[in-house]
Amino acid sequence: MADRVARILKERRKELGLTQNQVALDSGIELQSYQKFESGARKLENCSMRIGLQVCAALELDPYELLIFRRK
Repeated sequence: MADRVARILKERRKELGLTQNQVALDSGIELQSYQKFESGARKLENCSMRIGLQVCAALELDPYELLIFRRK
């Protein structure tokens, strides 16, 4: 899985011992939606801020960990 954010989501979920269904329920989204984020088929960074923050809260992740800051 080349997608950095997807990899972080999956690793964190496993660290917490959660299923994809548990994360989806805690995030208030459909299981299929979460599965797409974790597989990289849908980019978390392209969803609404509300959904992104809900997923981060469910995984006890700091949203800033998912951001990549590039200096010019």
